[in-house]
Amino acid sequence: MQRRQVLIVDGYNVIRNNDRYAYLGIDYESGEGWNKAREAQEHYERCTVVFDAAGNPDSTGTPVRKAGIDVVFSPAGVSADSVIERLAHDARESGFEVVVVSSDFTIQATVFGGGVASLSSLAFTADSADVEEERRGLARQAASEKRTVADRIDAETRAKLEAMVRGERG
Repeated sequence: MQRRQVLIVDGYNVIRNNDRYAYLGIDYESGEGWNKAREAQEHYERCTVVFDAAGNPDSTGTPVRKAGIDVVFSPAGVSADSVIERLAHDARESGFEVVVVSSDFTIQATVFGGGVASLSSLAFTADSADVEEERRGLARQAASEKRTVADRIDAETRAKLEAMVRGERG
């Protein structure tokens, strides 16, 4: 039986606690920054990234689906921590295994106490960096390989074709 897993990411915590994102200048509004969370979809049934918008009086807390990921800006007056705790609790009660990504000690202590696994922001992005490096290595390897028809056919067929080009009959 396949395990049912949910990933909940403390969005601003991951961004702020990792030099990897500081220098990239990623525009998260455009969707460019969701690649790492999309990679996580291979392992999790559901992925949610939560951002703190407690100070925004217009924030409703309504999840928006972007590239298969639920993105939540906490409702006005409610912290992202509270939203993460509620999501983790609800998922756990629904029978999911839950992993929360945050380096916030309070969040880790709260969700871990509820039987939810926690992963630091640094560990999460280190895993994603490994995946990205592997992807780049495969792309470099593919770019260096010859991709001609001659490289993809067997030697006997190649010899017959070369003979035809030279005008030889066989």
